[in-house]
Amino acid sequence: MFESETEYIVELQPRITQRLNELKFPGAQQAAVLAHSLAEIASRSRTLDQQALPLFLSLDASHHRSLAELTVALKNHLDGMQDAITDLRAPLTDLIEFLARGDAQSEGSSSGLE
Repeated sequence: MFESETEYIVELQPRITQRLNELKFPGAQQAAVLAHSLAEIASRSRTLDQQALPLFLSLDASHHRSLAELTVALKNHLDGMQDAITDLRAPLTDLIEFLARGDAQSEGSSSGLE
């Protein structure tokens, strides 16, 4: 991971954690995985968009070795994103269910059904 990615994760992760706390999402471990994984995916996506792909698109086609090295770096980057997505699946499903239950409870309360 690039240093700028790590800095972005360090900046973004507490904001995600704060939002999960505001939502009263239970489970500190799940919230930590959610916050870290979402921040990592966002950070890697930003790097892919702003640095890696522009470099891949602009590098002269005759620089095969450099393109090969860049392509390996892209693959490693995408593998890291995939790992973060895999880690995120279960806690994200729990968050969806938690929020859906909250909506159902809110709708029941607002219609007088308690």
